Amino acid sequence: MQDTSWDDLRFFLAVAKHGTLATAARQLGVNASTAGRRIQALERSLRVRLFLRTREGLRPSAAGEQLRRRLEKLAPELTRLVGGELTPAETVAGTVRIATTEALAAYLVDRGLCSLKDEHPGLVLELLGGNRPVDLTRGEADLAVRVSKPEGANLKVRAFPAQGFAMYGAPAYLRQRGRPRNERELAGHDLLVTGAELALLPEARWLEALPDTRICLRTNSMPALMAAVRGGVGLAVLPTLWGQVEKDLEKLFDLPDLPRRAMWLVIQPEAWERAAVQVVAARLKELLDPG
Repeated sequence: MQDTSWDDLRFFLAVAKHGTLATAARQLGVNASTAGRRIQALERSLRVRLFLRTREGLRPSAAGEQLRRRLEKLAPELTRLVGGELTPAETVAGTVRIATTEALAAYLVDRGLCSLKDEHPGLVLELLGGNRPVDLTRGEADLAVRVSKPEGANLKVRAFPAQGFAMYGAPAYLRQRGRPRNERELAGHDLLVTGAELALLPEARWLEALPDTRICLRTNSMPALMAAVRGGVGLAVLPTLWGQVEKDLEKLFDLPDLPRRAMWLVIQPEAWERAAVQVVAARLKELLDPG
């Protein structure tokens, strides 16, 4: 929607409200052909049909109805923007829904994602953490951070650098039980692993196969696993991205033989047109691709 102006959206709202080009045009002080050209330009920019012709007039299509609901929430701001009354910071407003895993949700909060509220007071973040992927094509979220390759037509996708893994432990545990320097020296140590639907992760299978160790916790909750390793319950394999910011943990050794884990930022196409979504996406890139 790079060629779309806020004025095109104003024409769209008028037609959606009145149901005819003629009535909408009278309200906006233009002729019907001008209003029609604006709607056609908007549809070309969005690559979607926004209105259906019926006996009663023009009725928003499914995509048009979704756009109408979103724009009506921002109508006062849009009107002020057209009049040049908004500052750039004020245009970033409304709710942005971010779907990711439970662990990455906690990581993003720890890294300062919520500081965006200081820059954009009108912005509301809705953070959806869970192991079940949401369906962006059905509008369940505006954008998502995923550790599996996304699929779906028209989704906007950005890849982050793949992350390696390392073994981590808390200082209290290491003082009491010793500091292993490689996988052979893990013999006799207590280990923490992911379980249930996360049991097939490569790092979990690698830990389970180690000889002469004791698995003292299996969990499908990464925040619970993180709390356990911080509390000195045992040692855990973690992505090095997390280890870089975990001041309460010590990195013991890298695990280069484990497959590196890629991450993707996936954005719902219509959501991408919102300034607020673009600002949130930029901050996510800063947090997940610091290099």
